Amino acid sequence: MSAARVREALSVLIAVAAVACGGSGSEPAGPGTTGPSAVTIVSGNGQVGLVGTALSVPLVVKVSGTTGAIAGTTVAFAVASGAATVSPTSATTDVLGQAKTQVTLGSSAGTVVVTATVPGTSLSATFSVSAGTSTVTLACSKGAATTPSVGGVQTGIDGTGICLGGGSSGAEYALVAFYANPDSSQVASVNVRTTGGVTGVSSASLAPSLDATSVVGGGARYRTNNVQSSFEARLRDVARRNLTPKIPAARAWSRQRSASFATVPANPAIGSLVTLNANAQPGDVNACDIPLNITARVAAVSQTAIVVADTANPAGGFTDAEYQSFATTFDTLVSPLDVANFGAPSDIDKNGKTIIFFTKEVNRLTPRGSAGRIGGFFFERDLFPTTATQDLVACRTSNVAEMYYSLVPDPAGRYSDAVSKQSVQDDTPGTLAHEFQHLINAGRRLYVNNATGFEDTWLNEGLSHVAEELLYYHVANLAPRQNINAATVTRSTASVNAFNNYQSENTGRYKFFLKKPNATSVYAGNDSLETRGATWSLLRYLADHQGTSDGTFFFKLVNSATSGQANLARVVGSNYMTQIRDWATSVLADDLAGQTNVQFSQPSWNYRDIFPHLVDGNGIPLNTYPLTVFPVSDAAPASVSVFAGGAAYFRFFVPANGSGSIDWSSGGLPVSPLVQFTVVRSR
Repeated sequence: MSAARVREALSVLIAVAAVACGGSGSEPAGPGTTGPSAVTIVSGNGQVGLVGTALSVPLVVKVSGTTGAIAGTTVAFAVASGAATVSPTSATTDVLGQAKTQVTLGSSAGTVVVTATVPGTSLSATFSVSAGTSTVTLACSKGAATTPSVGGVQTGIDGTGICLGGGSSGAEYALVAFYANPDSSQVASVNVRTTGGVTGVSSASLAPSLDATSVVGGGARYRTNNVQSSFEARLRDVARRNLTPKIPAARAWSRQRSASFATVPANPAIGSLVTLNANAQPGDVNACDIPLNITARVAAVSQTAIVVADTANPAGGFTDAEYQSFATTFDTLVSPLDVANFGAPSDIDKNGKTIIFFTKEVNRLTPRGSAGRIGGFFFERDLFPTTATQDLVACRTSNVAEMYYSLVPDPAGRYSDAVSKQSVQDDTPGTLAHEFQHLINAGRRLYVNNATGFEDTWLNEGLSHVAEELLYYHVANLAPRQNINAATVTRSTASVNAFNNYQSENTGRYKFFLKKPNATSVYAGNDSLETRGATWSLLRYLADHQGTSDGTFFFKLVNSATSGQANLARVVGSNYMTQIRDWATSVLADDLAGQTNVQFSQPSWNYRDIFPHLVDGNGIPLNTYPLTVFPVSDAAPASVSVFAGGAAYFRFFVPANGSGSIDWSSGGLPVSPLVQFTVVRSR
């Protein structure tokens, strides 16, 4: 099978598989289901087996309509190319909408493409599997060596290896293995060995070009806050499990409501009291069952915000004038920025404003002694009605308002570890920008875009981390696509402070990803720090390469009825997985000397230069670009597991006037056809 046909098949496969990512593979068929509208891959894709044997896992697809899975539909399976047979060639979907077939590989090695179609429709899904033998033929025995120029990038490498030349003075290379499987639960094994005098290279970074100690204002820092991230992950999970079934009721309520209603009216008197539910610890119970009612005082009112303060907040808190400054910051900075990029929030309470609720109950959420803290949150619960509509369950503990819950100063540490007024003032704008994206995203999916559920967590969190980055640009008087480097970040104390307040956590999460890129899926549902870091970087890369403004790109992602990979494919195109692969290549290739192909660059950031100059919490410079690479040499082959949506980076040096055979396999068989290989010459 030609390389072009394999790539074409993979492109079709990935585009089709993306549609499945917006919903569960185990949804029962629902009443009122019409005809099939999608056929998506459930399992079995990307397998490898010995010639003449049956694959261990059947190929399974799911047929869906607009209201869920469809049972009783015929699916036809056929071998489109390659040597193999399928049995059965036709199957009927079960109660879960699934149909399956078994593949037996033929006598010829190579890629096998199997299609699953719904007869009488244009619906089709494409599987790609491989047949191989236990014998590996060295790449350099098949043809002459290729020697890219310094900075050159070669993508889409076919077969089981590549022969690379050392040129007149030796050449340093990286091999990037990206696993392009849409199913983030899958893991591929990649074994790389070399011959020809190849030696391993253990570093991903050249020496810093600037003095790592020449930083301003105490140093630009990288940091992470796993306490906040873990808490948010629980809230998003509760929303998906408990609140998604209530979406139809919420829409019906919204359509039927004519009179204005507000928990807090549009222009309340300063000092007036309201009662709000502040419970954010629903655990495994229903998010709508347990209220924690708090009396709050209206402390400030602005054009787009109402600030209320828990009347039992600890001493040492904010004055009304300081609360007014938060409302003004929301009016002039946070709200305009997020609205311009993501869209206007819903207005279920019809007061035209967002409530900012400063309460000690947020402080209580952080266990004492934690390495990090919860600075604030948005909870989807508050966008639901409190009364049932048309026999559908509502959410009786909802505040029925667009609102944000904030940490408060607690200098004496009454409710958790001590929190100073200054730290709350520094951290709140960034956290508010992050959570306001969540609020906008959820509200528009519920009441504007008519989505069937909330956005996938990985994409939702990635967009909120983009909101933090956009705030950094604004405060630092910078813009995207300026290739910001260490000198720009540290040019003044104000610049360092802006970075530390609004971009340091994105940077810290990105560092987490760089330390284990092969074990990180950029579209995983685990909501780990490393996935968040990878997703933020990917979204920034995609925005920079779309040829549109940031606002145009991010608005399309937020304003969608689809979710996850299907949403990404809708916005950037069916070749979205190829674009993710190119981003994974840019993680290594960006700002390398001689690398001039914009496809493999990150136009907004020069983290190869920034990271060596960042300091940790103790003020110690990092002094390196922290991407983990696997040195591979003739004496030391490398075996690496690569998560779907992740990439492994192998580094090596081919001697002068020689050639190196770089060959890969997987436990004696070919590597999965969904693993895509790219070579970068770094020196």
